[in-house]
Amino acid sequence: MAVVLRPAVASDADFLTDMVVAAAFWRPDGPSGSRDDVLLTPELAHYVAGWPQPGDLGVIAESDRPVGAAWLRFFTAEDPGYGFIDATVPELSMGVARAWRGRGVGRSLLTALIAAARDTGIPTISLSVETDNFALRLYQDVGFEPVRAESGSVTMTLQL
Repeated sequence: MAVVLRPAVASDADFLTDMVVAAAFWRPDGPSGSRDDVLLTPELAHYVAGWPQPGDLGVIAESDRPVGAAWLRFFTAEDPGYGFIDATVPELSMGVARAWRGRGVGRSLLTALIAAARDTGIPTISLSVETDNFALRLYQDVGFEPVRAESGSVTMTLQL
């Protein structure tokens, strides 16, 4: 089945929450989580709370329904994301539905989001990824470079 990309809009908030679940609980052997787990955990909920806020930018992958998303959000030092660099650098979040992983959806989303970020004049993107997450290779392939490592995760940036 073909996948079509489109900009993320306000009505995608629930799906973005599902994609935080997919990203936070990515291991096939568990643990698993739910929307409620995300929304009740401030460190996760702030990736989607009030979507979209000024400066938010996102892309949705759809087949017959949404199957993946990648988005950028700015954070503050008072409420940082896991990949926080500073308030001028948006942090990337990305998730792909389990059945659609390994089909190039993540790469398509990431490539489209990077292009959109360049078009809006964003100079740098950050992210945090666990070092055993298969997505780490994708991030390296598109040019993200490590800037900080800590207890099983790495913060990376991409200069646009």
